Formats: sequence, C-alpha cells, structure tokens
Amino acid sequence: MEELTHSTIYMSADDVKIKKEILGALSEVTQTSNILSIYSMNARAIYFFPVASDVYKLSIQIYPLTPEIVAKIMNNISKIATKVVYSTGLCLVENRCFWEGFLQEKDLTIEVDEIEASLSSIAEVTGITIEKVSRNS
Repeated sequence: MEELTHSTIYMSADDVKIKKEILGALSEVTQTSNILSIYSMNARAIYFFPVASDVYKLSIQIYPLTPEIVAKIMNNISKIATKVVYSTGLCLVENRCFWEGFLQEKDLTIEVDEIEASLSSIAEVTGITIEKVSRNS
C-alpha cells in the first residue's frame, strides 16, 4: 500500500534528523532542489516546501479586524502573487491581528518593491514587513 505520511518519535531535540528518502522526495519535486523550511510557533510544527525561486516572507498587521477587511486583504494578496507557498492565516496576538505568508518570486505578479504600496492602500493595514528568506549555505 502507498504511504501518505512518514512519522518518527525522537527522544530529544538533539536526535531529530530528516530521513534521506524524505529529503530526496522533496528535492525531486523541483529542479532546483531548494527546500523552504518554516517553523510555525502557534502550531508548533515544522513544514518543508520545495521551491524553485527566491522566497519572500510577507507579514501584515491589521486593525481593526472585520470580515470586509479580510476579504479586501486576501483579494489584494491574490493580485500580488498567483500562489502562496504557506500562510499562517489570520492570527490574533493580544489585541493585534497578523497574517504571514511566504511567496516565491516566480509567482509574483508585481515587483517586490511594489508590494508594500499595494497593501498600505488599505487603511486597516497598520504594519507591513517584507523580507527575503535567507539561504542556508
């Protein structure tokens, strides 16, 4: 039978290793063999995604949060990129709302330096950070 998942229990963080078969399967998905790793602090999970170009982390702070604002921001993001590699969704931290997403450069429909202007036109967006994800050498 075909497997859909792989699992292992490690006795400590020092023992954590990713099996070569898993890394090989991730690398086969993309010609570049680049793998984006993301640690989600709220989910306490590590995710790995094959990527074929540079990746940018987009963080947006929103206040106040309403369904209309969410629709406006998601509509704007869909105009910025054809695909989002990973998104936290909307997360409340104290009384602030955040959205973080990871976008491949190859999927952007506008230039990176135009993203902030596109999102800051929404009055409820109170903060924007865009950073290129560093490569591990």
